[in-house]
This record gives sequence, C-alpha cells and structure tokens, in this order.
Amino acid sequence: MKKSKKIISLVLALSLAFIIFSMTTFAQGDTYHTVVKNDTLWLLAKKYATTVDELKRLNSLKSDTLSIGQKLIVVKSTNGIQEKMYIEYKIVKGDTLGKIAERFGTRIDFIKSLNGLTSDMIIEGKMLKIPAEFKEYTVVKGDTLYLIAKRFSTEVSRIKTYSGITSDNLSIGQLLKIPYQDLSVNPVTPPTSGQKPSVSYFNYTVVKGDTIWGISVKQGIPMQELLSDNKLNMESILNLGQVLKIAVHTIPIQSTPGPQFGEYLDWWTEAQYVVPINKTFKVVDFYTKKSFMIKRTIGANHADCEPLTAADAAAAKSVWGGYYSWNTRPVIVEVDGRKIAASMSYYAHGVEYVPNNDFVGHFDIHFKNSTRHVDGKIDNDHQAKIKIAAGV
Repeated sequence: MKKSKKIISLVLALSLAFIIFSMTTFAQGDTYHTVVKNDTLWLLAKKYATTVDELKRLNSLKSDTLSIGQKLIVVKSTNGIQEKMYIEYKIVKGDTLGKIAERFGTRIDFIKSLNGLTSDMIIEGKMLKIPAEFKEYTVVKGDTLYLIAKRFSTEVSRIKTYSGITSDNLSIGQLLKIPYQDLSVNPVTPPTSGQKPSVSYFNYTVVKGDTIWGISVKQGIPMQELLSDNKLNMESILNLGQVLKIAVHTIPIQSTPGPQFGEYLDWWTEAQYVVPINKTFKVVDFYTKKSFMIKRTIGANHADCEPLTAADAAAAKSVWGGYYSWNTRPVIVEVDGRKIAASMSYYAHGVEYVPNNDFVGHFDIHFKNSTRHVDGKIDNDHQAKIKIAAGV
C-alpha cells in the first residue's frame, strides 16, 4: 500500500513538472539553459547577467526549486533580437579580470562564463560583457541625469552607459540602472564631524514585480521604516504606478581617538544605514588585523552577514582559531571609505543567501546599542567589544 502511494505521488509530481515546463514558450532566438546538478537560480542569474526574478518571470516559476534536465529561458528574444542583460566594457591598458570584476561588483568566473573565456588573459581594445549589479531607479517629475547622478554619487556618463541611453532627456516613469559599485568607487562624502544625522526623501514609482521587501532592500532602508513613512502595513498591496516616499539618510563622520579605531555609530539611527541589507564590505579583526569580505544579507536588530567567498569564510574562521564560535571579538567594518566599530561572533546558524561560500547559514555583527533577535535585549558582551574597537 505504501509503495502504491509513493508511485502515485511520483506520477503527480511528474505531471505537475510537465505542466510547469509547458507554460514556458520557447521562441526562435531565445537563449536557454538545461539545468544540471548544483545549478541554482542565483548562479544562473549571475552566469547570464540577469536576475532571479527575471528568470522566474521568463519561465513562469513559482518557486526557486529547479530539476535536473529542466529547460530554462535565460535571455528572451524580442523580434529576433536578444535583450541585453549586461554591460559592454572596452578593455584598456592595465586592465585585468580582477580589476574589472572589482570595479563592477562582480566575480571573475562570472565574467569568464558570460564571455566564453577559458583563461584570465584579456586583450586591450576588446569588448567584454560585464554582469554588473544595479540599483533600479524610476524617473519622477523634476529629475535630471545630473541630479540623479549627484544623489547616488556617480557620473551621468555611467548612468547612461548602464541604462543603455544616449540622450540626456528623461521621461517620467523611465527606469534607469544605477551601478551599485559606484557607492564604493566614488563614495559619498559624509558631512563633517559635529553635524547631526539628517534625512531627506525622494519619490519612487512602483514597477512590475516590486514588493515592499524588495524595494526596501534595493533602496537600502529598513522595511518597517518604508512601511511607516508610507502609512502601509505588511498586508498592503502595491499598485503599478504607485508613488512611495523613500528616505535617504545622511550619516556624518564621527571622530575617533586614533586611526586604529572605528566610529562609534548607533545602530538604530546611524550604523544600519551605513551598512544596509545587501551591502558588501570588509571586516578587519581588531587584534590580528586579518581581514575578509562579507555581505549583510538580513537582520533588523543587528546585522546578519555571510562570507562573500569560500576564501573569506576560511579567513574569518582562522581568526577564531579554526572553529565556529559564539565568542565575540572587536572588529572594524570598512565601508565606503569609513571605519565603523563593531563586534562579531562567527557561529554558522539560520538562513543563508550567499551560495558557494563554504558557510552554511549566517553570523552576527553588532554595533552600538544593537540588540539580539531572540529577545530584543542588549548583548553586553558584544557592546563591550564594540567599545574596544571604538577606543571608548
């Protein structure tokens, strides 16, 4: 009887898979990928210079689960011409794949895969396809390319290049692509010490596929703040064309007792805006000076983070003597040219978002006055280590 139930379940599963696969229409000129072992939507999105949401939309997927042998559209043809989901970059003298990947906020293996390269050798003057990461921005009344570039600390020419436009004329509702990496290549110069944090606002127009969580991540603000500013709640439904108010927080630089120390920034009013969700930055152990790259992937009461690569995971683990540990250590977070005092433990737990980094789960980084998720209370051990990193 049990065997019969298993067979029936298998038949139903295969039937459902067939229905899902049949919903996707493959047109002449489309580029498609056949799923193999270890493929994930995240990896495929990086490989083909697109996004997970776009892959799910193109293939009518309702979940992130893939099946070996499944055929996916990765680039959709429009009237026989493939939509470009990458940036074209002309190699100049002195370029290496490492330098190019760092500038565009991507990885060497992604660039090689996208361009069919089998070695790290590149030739000056040749064109490369770069799977760059973007902050999407919708043009509103009163916008100019100059004002948008100034707001995001980038250049008009780079917005035009990333967005595939040649004219300076903009239309309300037009979608522009702002390179994330510009925030570290050309960091915003914060107000000088002595000034108070300030907040300004700009309008964001809801586009297809937007969610409250997605917008909060893209714009680097806490979801609860986005809800509060727009008088929304978790049950609110977004409508195409709806205009939301987006907060832009300016966090002044604080003086430190010496160059080895970090700014003593309050989590709730300052630090969470300097290291928003999806932000990539460097961590330097206060005592050993060992460093590694990480990404903040989630967390509201403090920063839940993950190593960026397997090498970063190994470097972090070596700081804790080769073990995962809840023991706290003072660290310096280096982000956008600033040094922030923090405390870190390195115990793998909970959900994970960064694949192929040899780390299952995430770890915790605390800042001044941040709290635990479990009970919302201050962790005195973390706070003591933050003071050491701040020299206070």
